[in-house]
Amino acid sequence: MGARIGGIVAVALAATATSGAAQQAEPELKFERVEITGSNIRRVDAETGLPVQIITHEEIERGGIMDPKDLLDRISAIQSFGSFSESNGVGNTEEGHTSASLRGLGAGRTLILLNGRRIAPYALGNGWSVDISGIPASAIERVEVLKDGASAVYGTDAIGGVINFILRKDYQGIEAGSTYLATEHGGGNNWRATLTAGWGNLAKDRFNAFVNLDYIRQDALRAADRSFSRTAYLPEVGLNFTSGNSMPANIRQPGGFGTIGGRPVNPTIPLTGPTADSCWPPYSFPTVQSPRACNFDYAAMIDNIPRSDKTTAIGRMTWQFSPDHQFFVEASYYRGEYLYKVAPTPLNANFMLTAPTLPPTSPYYPAAFVASLPNGNPNLPLLLQYRTVELGPRTDRPIIDEWRAVFGLKGTLRDWDYQWTAGYTSNKEVVNYAGGWLDETKFGPLLRSGVVNPFGPNTPEILQQMRATEIHGPVSDNLANDYGVELKASRPVWDLPAGSLMAAFGLEARREGLEQVNAEVLYTGAVIGGSGPWPSFTERRRSVFSAFAEADVPLTKGLVANFAVRHDHYSDFGGTSNPKLTLRWQARRDLVLRGSVGTGFRAPALFDIFVPNTFAAIRGFDDPLRCPVTHADADCQSGSEYHAKLGSNPNLEPETSRQLNLGLVAEPSKHLSLTIDYYQVRIENLITVVPLDAIFGDYARWAPTLVVRKAPDAQFPNLPGPIDYIVQTPVNAGQKRTSGVDLDLRYRLPSSGSGRWAVMLNGTYLLTYKASEFEQVSPGKADDAYGYGALPRWRHYATVDWSRGDWGATLAHTYQTSYSEIDLTTCDSSGVCSGRRQVGSNSIIDLLVRYEGVRHLKLQFGVRNLFDRAPPSAYRTGGFQIGYDPTYADPRGRMYFGSLRWTLP
Repeated sequence: MGARIGGIVAVALAATATSGAAQQAEPELKFERVEITGSNIRRVDAETGLPVQIITHEEIERGGIMDPKDLLDRISAIQSFGSFSESNGVGNTEEGHTSASLRGLGAGRTLILLNGRRIAPYALGNGWSVDISGIPASAIERVEVLKDGASAVYGTDAIGGVINFILRKDYQGIEAGSTYLATEHGGGNNWRATLTAGWGNLAKDRFNAFVNLDYIRQDALRAADRSFSRTAYLPEVGLNFTSGNSMPANIRQPGGFGTIGGRPVNPTIPLTGPTADSCWPPYSFPTVQSPRACNFDYAAMIDNIPRSDKTTAIGRMTWQFSPDHQFFVEASYYRGEYLYKVAPTPLNANFMLTAPTLPPTSPYYPAAFVASLPNGNPNLPLLLQYRTVELGPRTDRPIIDEWRAVFGLKGTLRDWDYQWTAGYTSNKEVVNYAGGWLDETKFGPLLRSGVVNPFGPNTPEILQQMRATEIHGPVSDNLANDYGVELKASRPVWDLPAGSLMAAFGLEARREGLEQVNAEVLYTGAVIGGSGPWPSFTERRRSVFSAFAEADVPLTKGLVANFAVRHDHYSDFGGTSNPKLTLRWQARRDLVLRGSVGTGFRAPALFDIFVPNTFAAIRGFDDPLRCPVTHADADCQSGSEYHAKLGSNPNLEPETSRQLNLGLVAEPSKHLSLTIDYYQVRIENLITVVPLDAIFGDYARWAPTLVVRKAPDAQFPNLPGPIDYIVQTPVNAGQKRTSGVDLDLRYRLPSSGSGRWAVMLNGTYLLTYKASEFEQVSPGKADDAYGYGALPRWRHYATVDWSRGDWGATLAHTYQTSYSEIDLTTCDSSGVCSGRRQVGSNSIIDLLVRYEGVRHLKLQFGVRNLFDRAPPSAYRTGGFQIGYDPTYADPRGRMYFGSLRWTLP
């Protein structure tokens, strides 16, 4: 099978043929040595000892893939837990960003490569993950997914694995295409246009130039346009996610006065009960849980998918200046413009530095209503829970610019295959506020003056004053960059009885940089309804120097050992060496057994160690030492106000990992191939933030290092002082372990009068997933703590492909098993929940038909989500969406798809 499977795959890759075409290759074909992700050694046998999934350009075309996010759905080893979708709608953080999480270990532990080289990390967030939004599907020659983590070749920080996007290099001709995708239920349509051109033949002309232009327009999809996400009020299942920050405003008075049963009330609702004139329907209404207050349905005013425009330009030039040497240069630019909308600004004591109040002198003060309340005092100000509906949704317009430039030499020198490259890559994101965001230093005094009516429409003059307090323009400017050089070489160095010993060596030097510069309203925390204070910092850098070596050693006929080692030296964390051993045994002509074991090392991100510390207010937790004794509001949930220390931790240590892979590749017939791989990953010294619930839930354990107190007070000298702040910076805590099985099956029927048929299935079964600390996620279970994704037991992508003459069709099935989440209807008043609910499976079938009977034209049309299956209902989503998990399922429903491609010649 080494000469049959491996060599055939090598030829297929070199020719950019389909993976199934390997089954039809003839013995007289000349095998060409190629380089496969996971090794620096070029070889004929592409079926190495490492598990690598390959997705070809033809598979991308036949799958109707529009962008990298569509592509990720085809990789079963990617889990929604730890991934990020640009449709999350989480407000003013992590916008315009799509990332991948292999094995569910987090996007920061998945190494993303473009043509085998690193891409600058996403500049806005924590600097761990890479935004793949700017990699156009039309320019991809193939994608190689190394499912074995901690690569000694590319970097030992690839703990979850490597995704290598390999771009087209030697294309000749012109190709123009357009694709339109329309949803049946409205909203969320998108349109794409591409142009690809290539000139020159390396063998004849000694050069090739290639350029690709790609544009995608994504229309917004409003949450209100889908029944499963249109409301946060679900009384039929006993759930209410609406907000008490409403228009008209709910009220209470300091000290618990002016309330009913301790709950806020609304002056538009008589004490006898709601009327038709109560609240401000349809967005504000009383609920079963709060019949005396107005609750705001914020979910009805957000976008499930933001509007976006993405433009990418990629160019490459190769010059074969001698038979054995070539010079190449490639460059790319991506610009993504997004428009995010979330609910209008909420105002209450938790979201503001100074509590919003309405003075008794205001003409809008409901004195008679307040006087009718139990203990109501019309001479006291009112604490407001208000929402600025009249100013519209909070709207962000992030703009992302990515640059990349690489040049180098490659060839053969004295039997050494060598490659030298130098490159620069950057990710820049500027966040612009386009409406709805308020500056507390301006709006707070205006509201507290009493001229704003928090219970009804305001006059045009007051609205103009309110709009004058909005924040417009750029508020955050973020830049991440990475540049460096690399030299690597390989060749046969020694003839052994069982074959040639192949060796590879390499050196790499790179510098990482990150800076985040925020406007004053952000770093002071003066944005109402924002994410608290965002500190700024000028560029922080680190240097990384690496040396790596690899050897393929044929031990016996059919048994090859690959030894690899990588040494990295970080300017801020010192050196680390990580080995890797891989074995490949050709047990029979049609059976390969393989295995690997290695270690990994991941240094903290620059964000984790350099961001200045800030403090934000937190509420809602009893002081376990003082509250039982003092019963004071300042020490108990009703009035406690502590602070959280945010930012970086310069004392962080790196994560380390160990991984094991065992597998087999079988070809029992020329029509069938089967791959089964078992994986196991263990991470120690996890970099994480200990949640507040965990700190107060296991106070004795975490308090010594994460709770800082003031000096004891005179009233209770025998008690520790009041809590000053809780540490919410990253720390090293615990470990994480996961294991599972990958399955890849490909079957091609012999050609017949009915045409050519091929079946493919790529799936992953998750055996174990366990974090030793507080991460509440496991196989078949969602993340209960934060709702950031789920871990289905089984996930697969399967296709049946048919072709005959000028016609062809692909039936595709994307499937994830069901999982469980906390049943919020079983939670008591303290937040303890006793039950769980099942979130249904996600099963989507696509049908695509193609026709190539017109010269130079390729037509494709079809239906995505053929049976119009809605996302399974889920409530712990981690974002503003209610009713489904945007990292788990597509909210658009049935979509009609059509594309046209014109090629010359």
